Amino acid sequence: MEMNVIDLFREEYLPGSTVSIIYDAYSSAWRIPLLLLRHAVENGRVGIISNYLGPIRSFIRKASTVGFDMETALQKGDVAVIDLFGTRYGSRESISNVFYLDKVEPETLNPKIDRIYNTHLKSLIQDRPVFRLVYTLDGVSLLLGEDNTLKLLNQTLASRTRQLPDSILVLALNRDVVSTRFVAWVSGISDYVILAKSWLEETGLKEALYLISAPYEDFEPEMYSFRVTKRKGMEKLRVRKISP
Repeated sequence: MEMNVIDLFREEYLPGSTVSIIYDAYSSAWRIPLLLLRHAVENGRVGIISNYLGPIRSFIRKASTVGFDMETALQKGDVAVIDLFGTRYGSRESISNVFYLDKVEPETLNPKIDRIYNTHLKSLIQDRPVFRLVYTLDGVSLLLGEDNTLKLLNQTLASRTRQLPDSILVLALNRDVVSTRFVAWVSGISDYVILAKSWLEETGLKEALYLISAPYEDFEPEMYSFRVTKRKGMEKLRVRKISP
């Protein structure tokens, strides 16, 4: 039976969890974090995105592929973006609830992001649960290096666990950009791990999703076929369980 990719997650185990979506260069699974963002916002969470991959306008367009109107969400305060890519490369936009730093360097990055949380984002997050998205983790590694990225993520996990214990943290990662060691470490710190694999056949691109890890006692790894459909919005990404 085919189902929505969101159904892979048990809602009651998401608060406080770290979710890693790991995919390859040709996979369509980069849309899954964006669908999770839309789902979270539509269910009352405020989305906080750390953007490391491309100009903010590019992120807004990508979000639209799952039917999520990012510009409206930004204007309403349902979403905020800390635009690290724009900060580093000078592609700054005057958009509500998009924030920039003076510079991006590993030694001061987390304190500067903390300052944004404690000032600009304080009113947005004080009465609502939070969904946090790092888009993408390989983008962080290209800006700062793999070792610095791992250190900064460790610090973030520790500080946000204290500050926002019920928040959901989603890490999007293109594994073709980083080392096997990096992927292994990210998998190890995650509660949910979804691995996407793509390959080409004569009939076109095929994809599979592997639910490798989940934070509940009766969990067992599962494999699904995965496809992007012509359906709109939340129903666009579909999976079908493959029997063992």
